[in-house]
Amino acid sequence: MLAASTIVQAQHDLQSTSEGIEKGSNEFGIWGGISFHSPLWIGKTPDARFGSVGLRYGRVLAASESVAFEYTIDAVPVALLSTTRFVLVPVSPGVFTVQERRESVYGAGMSPIGLKFNFRRQKRFQPFAAATGGFLYFQRDVPVDGAAQFNYTFDFAGGLQIVNTNRRAWTIGYKYQHISNGDRSPINPGVDLHMIYAGFSVSR
Repeated sequence: MLAASTIVQAQHDLQSTSEGIEKGSNEFGIWGGISFHSPLWIGKTPDARFGSVGLRYGRVLAASESVAFEYTIDAVPVALLSTTRFVLVPVSPGVFTVQERRESVYGAGMSPIGLKFNFRRQKRFQPFAAATGGFLYFQRDVPVDGAAQFNYTFDFAGGLQIVNTNRRAWTIGYKYQHISNGDRSPINPGVDLHMIYAGFSVSR
């Protein structure tokens, strides 16, 4: 009876260790997110839509019995912001009308400052909380003409990371993201986003 109990405990310990996040480990991942809703909290741009794809590197700096603390850096090669704009449309020679039209603008950037906390770090299912700060550079002024191409970003996120015994993990989460030119332009309506995102990563 004692031997059987010892074997079960050893198997449990092995599983916890193999599925856990350890101090000093490196995470390499890819993620993508999309938003179909833009609340008017800090930003004042209604009906904005946004999508992005990112590449992540993370380094676990500390780990307690149940929590792992990770520093992250995200490169964002693809970001697409869609907003409604007012444009002049010619109707006859020398005559124009103003119409509202949805336009999408491509951008790219980085989030070099990121913090992530994994809870229940030795378990397969690990809730997490995270935050990042960075920038995006767009092809033209966003969210309206006269604003700025270069914008700062920050976000707060939470979700679930599913870690298997091969140090591979699937992530699904929600983030609130804000995009703003930081008043570098007289026009700065800003954009707030509710985003759902998912990702895959490998730890070494």
